[in-house]
Amino acid sequence: MSSKIKTLISGRGLLLFRIGLLILVGILISVPGASSASEDNADSSNSNSNISTIERLQMNLFINYDENAQPTVGGQPTNISLGLNVNYIDIDELNGKITLHCWLNARWTDEQHSWNAREYDNITKVHLSGHKLWKPQITLFNSAVEEGNFLVSTQLILSSDGTVLWVTPAVYTAYCSLNMRNWPYDRQTCKLKIGTWSLNHIEAVYNRESHELNYENLVQSTEWQILSGTTHFVHRDFYNYVEFEFTVRRRASMYTAVIYTPATCTVLLALATFWLPPQMGEKILLNGILIVLISAFLMYFAQLLPVLAENTPLIVVFYSASLLLLSISMIVEVVVLYLATAQHKRRLPDFLKRLLNGKLGTWLHLSYFSNESESSSQRNGNGIVKELDEHVYDNADDLINPLDINHSSEMPSARALQYDWILLATAVDRVCFLGFGLVYVVLCIVYAV
Repeated sequence: MSSKIKTLISGRGLLLFRIGLLILVGILISVPGASSASEDNADSSNSNSNISTIERLQMNLFINYDENAQPTVGGQPTNISLGLNVNYIDIDELNGKITLHCWLNARWTDEQHSWNAREYDNITKVHLSGHKLWKPQITLFNSAVEEGNFLVSTQLILSSDGTVLWVTPAVYTAYCSLNMRNWPYDRQTCKLKIGTWSLNHIEAVYNRESHELNYENLVQSTEWQILSGTTHFVHRDFYNYVEFEFTVRRRASMYTAVIYTPATCTVLLALATFWLPPQMGEKILLNGILIVLISAFLMYFAQLLPVLAENTPLIVVFYSASLLLLSISMIVEVVVLYLATAQHKRRLPDFLKRLLNGKLGTWLHLSYFSNESESSSQRNGNGIVKELDEHVYDNADDLINPLDINHSSEMPSARALQYDWILLATAVDRVCFLGFGLVYVVLCIVYAV
């Protein structure tokens, strides 16, 4: 029996035993390796699923990137194009400043940050934080404030072709040379000079693109209306900038009611004083009220308008001229009141009487004044003229017809003398009415033009 067992082991059995042993060892070695490989594949697939395409794109874009270095295109510093979307505009006349609320659009190209959209699930645009990419230090050259000229660090839009768009809100306050000559119907032209001191590669592409200056979404100001806006590219030796120019017009409907309507009423009242009876002292009172009114308007203008060495508003000059004319009118009315109310003992010179009773009297409608006086004298039983009821003299019983003065060689009575002087005072009023009316018409034409 033992010999048979040895024969099996040493013969064919030994070969099978060895083969089985090798298979067992191979299984023991191969199974742990297979399990570890499957685990590695699972881990790698899980890690790939946790990283999104956009994150992978950003990781590839910002490898060895310096955000302080200006981008280049073809080995040259990239050009910067600027645009402006205006939201609100206001002008401070007293300080000569314009305030603009707007959105500033800056565009440039960075060839190092371009990619093939097909390799990243057709992603063509990426929104990035403002601190991740290089941005130009854009400022307002003609700024009227010390702070607030630098822009807010908002998000940027990076396109697959390397184009960068930066849209940021801005409030610009700049100096503006105001021309107040035609105030309040004035038009002002103000300029904003926007650029950067450190770079001189600002491209004037706005000359070919209409969207670079836009004010369609403008919040209408209560006082100003934008008529037009233009842009200009200005090149200097060490810097370039974009000049945005605005032409605005004042909405003057309120000023018409507050300023021009009182001015018209003042002129009409000033001329109406010359048609009041010459012996009325209320003429001086009315002129005094008008002088006080115009002085109040001039003080209002001094508080409202800036002190300008040139281009004084025409309406202010008109009110100043009206104040001067009213002062002269006051002096004239004092003289007229004296001629009409004083007790004159001397006769009116003959050449003046001939003028008043001649063509000059006809042109000044003094003949109607004489006829009216005559009819009034006929209606009154005592022969006292209506215009002279306030001035009664001792020898009023010796009245004669004023129309017969030139035909009488006798010394006229006190009533006749007084009538001649009243007629002269009336003539002075009518002449002054024509003269002052002509001056006011000339002033209106000159200041309107």
